Amino acid sequence: MKAKIIIGSLIVIQILAIMFTTQFLSLSNQPYDTVAFVPQGLSQTPTNDFSQNEKFEFKPDYEESFVISDVNFLLINSLSSLVMILGVVKLLKNENNKKIKTEKLAIIGELSSRIAHDMRNPLSVIQMTLENFKSQYPLSKEQEKQFEKINRSIFRITHQIDDIWDFVKSPTTEKKNCSLAYLLQESLRRINIPASIKIRLPPDDCEILCDDEKTIVVFVNIFINAIQAFENDGNIWVSFDSNKNWITVKIEDDGVGIDPKILDRIFEPLITTKQTGTGLGLSCCKSIMESQGGLIKASNRPKKGSVFTIHFSK
Repeated sequence: MKAKIIIGSLIVIQILAIMFTTQFLSLSNQPYDTVAFVPQGLSQTPTNDFSQNEKFEFKPDYEESFVISDVNFLLINSLSSLVMILGVVKLLKNENNKKIKTEKLAIIGELSSRIAHDMRNPLSVIQMTLENFKSQYPLSKEQEKQFEKINRSIFRITHQIDDIWDFVKSPTTEKKNCSLAYLLQESLRRINIPASIKIRLPPDDCEILCDDEKTIVVFVNIFINAIQAFENDGNIWVSFDSNKNWITVKIEDDGVGIDPKILDRIFEPLITTKQTGTGLGLSCCKSIMESQGGLIKASNRPKKGSVFTIHFSK
């Protein structure tokens, strides 16, 4: 709809430009009376009063000036037509690309939801079997390390399935007052945190108006992105601020940061720099926050690391 309005406006502007040019050219081609251009003092003096040598003819060179103006207006009109055509072509190309991308995402979403549904049950069986095996048989330290690797792999797959489900589902929210401390603690409880990574939560608490389960999904995604951004050890800081309109939560880390090439597109679907990521997690976070009347932004810290700023509307 927006593209149609822009194209219509460009066409109207071009038609007006053509009408104005045509009108001007028709006026410029009309014959002019040379007497009208004679200075007033000379026009009131009879020509008989001049001697033969003093008589002269006044022929202003307006024809050449009008030819120059005609060329200029034709040139301007041609350039404006060319610019309009190029603009319309580019606009139509962008709209076509958006349509193709939307159709692809719809197909990916439908296919992914089916795959995710089929994978959930086998993963649950594998995880329950491993837990039963660990509880029934004594394990050596080496075996415990191997089981821990399996658990991490299961968690990674489960998280990716959750990303797909959250992306495919239409975000519906049931907002209520929630403790920020509870939301953060519950988010951390759902992820595996390496011992080399320190997470510092705010000492104080506040209440935010949100959908608690959906907001936990947002925090989980951001924490996991931060953890995966560390090469070895690292730190994550959580802080919050409040004013009359917003409660703002900041999650900062001193990891590798966000690639500047994709920083402006970090919340678009299928945008990721991780080999193990789906590219849907942050897009899902943006959708959830917008459905709650909030905002989420990403930036890089001045020296090292990234910052995710989450605004909850009061």
